Amino acid sequence: MKSIIVFTITVLVVHSTADSVHPTFAPFYRYFKEDGTDHFYTTDISEIKTTVPGQTGEHGYTSEGIACILRTTPTSTTVPLYRYWKDSDTDHFYTTDPEEIGTTTKGATGKYDFVFEGIAGYCHPTQVADSVPLYRYWQSTSSDHFYTINPKEIGTVTSGQVGKYGYISEGITCYVFAYAN
Repeated sequence: MKSIIVFTITVLVVHSTADSVHPTFAPFYRYFKEDGTDHFYTTDISEIKTTVPGQTGEHGYTSEGIACILRTTPTSTTVPLYRYWKDSDTDHFYTTDPEEIGTTTKGATGKYDFVFEGIAGYCHPTQVADSVPLYRYWQSTSSDHFYTINPKEIGTVTSGQVGKYGYISEGITCYVFAYAN
């Protein structure tokens, strides 16, 4: 008796160039303002006009490469990652909790004088297959929020603990996908 075995393999490969990604995913590019006051993250390469690590683009932001991968469309298991801007501190802030700032109306000013700029992308509130935590940190001296999937960058993931460069861990923002180049 002959047996036929059929294997079905589903693989999600997130491979990117500066212009293309799987249509429901996009690189979340990380930038640092040359005056040392702000980390900025976006899926829209037209905002800074460079994705080349080390190259400075618009508004004095230098590309630090891809921070992670976000979903570009919502699913039943994702939540929006809201983006805010505080001009007086030159700080971008990202959260999945709309109550942290108190507004999701584009252009409206919420708590702490943060202005809602829009949805950066979609992420998972709990860990799903192949996802990793997106850690959030705060540096009070430069008024900078910093986000990374690499806990070694700051050296702590314990909320309230101070790590490298004076950044304080604020815990996990959400779960995203690592970039595989």
